Amino acid sequence: MREEEIIEKLQRLGLTKYESLAYITLLKIGPSKATDITKESGIPHTRVYDVLSSLHRKGFVDVMQGTPRLYKPVNPEVVLEKIKEDFIEDIENIKKAFLELYRQVHGEDLPEVWTIQGFDNTVERAEYVIRTAKHEVLINTPIEFLKLLKNDIKARKDVIFVIITNVGNEIPDWLKADNVLLARTGGAPWLMASWVIGDIDYALFFGALPRDKRREKFYSFWAKSPKIIQNYMHWFYTIYFDNSEVIKPLNYEALPKPLSLVNIRTLITVLKYTKLPKKIEVVGRLVDTKEPVTIEGEVVDYEYTPLTANITVRSDGKELKVGGIGSYFEDVEGEKFILLE
Repeated sequence: MREEEIIEKLQRLGLTKYESLAYITLLKIGPSKATDITKESGIPHTRVYDVLSSLHRKGFVDVMQGTPRLYKPVNPEVVLEKIKEDFIEDIENIKKAFLELYRQVHGEDLPEVWTIQGFDNTVERAEYVIRTAKHEVLINTPIEFLKLLKNDIKARKDVIFVIITNVGNEIPDWLKADNVLLARTGGAPWLMASWVIGDIDYALFFGALPRDKRREKFYSFWAKSPKIIQNYMHWFYTIYFDNSEVIKPLNYEALPKPLSLVNIRTLITVLKYTKLPKKIEVVGRLVDTKEPVTIEGEVVDYEYTPLTANITVRSDGKELKVGGIGSYFEDVEGEKFILLE
């Protein structure tokens, strides 16, 4: 990276141009007198002491007392890590303040769908979905886009991935993990959209990938609404997954237990790779009264069609039908499913 670019980035972190020059100079020549820093950096002699004092207050420079006084650069890794921590803390505090201001006017619900402009911003949102998911991530996208998410997918061994893509005959090693279910796209529905869904918290969707990322305007859509995302999950399975070919199943036995999921169709898809009955805990609500309920028992059967998805749980001698969020005909509306074995 050129020195001009480094100075520009340091200025974004709050340093002045002279402060950036002085710190870079100290990194090059080591502990030095103010006069030496002036000679090497070109900072006016009348300004150099103020510049070094400011760098000392900001944590970039240590002062070694004596005659003459020497200035020593603080280890870049230490100072930048501190800035990073402070920056993240500031962002979190600002976010809390902004959300509080928003809720005072608009209530608890945040906007449900945003438009995201720019391909790079879309990639960042997709990475965020994967990094923040707690239970499951559903992805339907071309292999070209999937490769951009490679590192984030490899890093998450604690969530279930259901991935649909146009992968060739050779499956990449990073898609062979025990917690990845990989399917090859089945054809025409593939052209409709790409999806990256994390639990029922976040969803990202967009159309065809740009041929020229620099020239083409690119838009994606970002949703944060359980009511919307549960519909996206339904479409993910009934439109895309059910019309695709599973080429790499989950390794259920190797997955750590308990295993938590939030989507009824993901749960049934996982159950297909094990034998019933299976011990389970279901957290949800009774359909008739909406009363919160937690059920412990065994999954003894399941039903999966384009219109219906539910499991039968035997608990305390009774058999209960458990569906997903928005269930009408089942006994229990399941919000979280915890496989115990």
